[in-house]
Amino acid sequence: MNFPISQLAMDWPSALSSASSTEMLRSELVLPRHANHYGTLFGPEALSWLGQNAHMVAARFCHQDIVMVAVKDVQFLAPVPVGSVLHIHSGVTRVGGTSMTVEVHARIDNAAPSDVLRATFEMVAVDGGKPCRITPRTPSEPQPLP
Repeated sequence: MNFPISQLAMDWPSALSSASSTEMLRSELVLPRHANHYGTLFGPEALSWLGQNAHMVAARFCHQDIVMVAVKDVQFLAPVPVGSVLHIHSGVTRVGGTSMTVEVHARIDNAAPSDVLRATFEMVAVDGGKPCRITPRTPSEPQPLP
């Protein structure tokens, strides 16, 4: 969509509040400070970005305090060169009583449309540091503004 700048500036809260509470897309520019000695995205940096995205979508889904309890099946499928724009997509795929599963995958602009990174995160809702029942946000609840 092409919106005049002034209209886009006025409508971003509406767009944010209508966004899915079970999915999130975030993009990162891979800079030299994120790279290893091969000039590609350093694995721990990539894992941090995936984990942050998993946390954000889980917290947005339920508006509760969330902690990560496990990371499963982390896959580094292709190198991500410095200068790449990495698009990280996360989605809540399972909701239990106190925990949820978040699948995260990432792709880059300048490559074939396939994942370069994948991971599965187990997240738990907590209250006072103890697991508590997940209460998903209802679709009618507005997104909080930053």
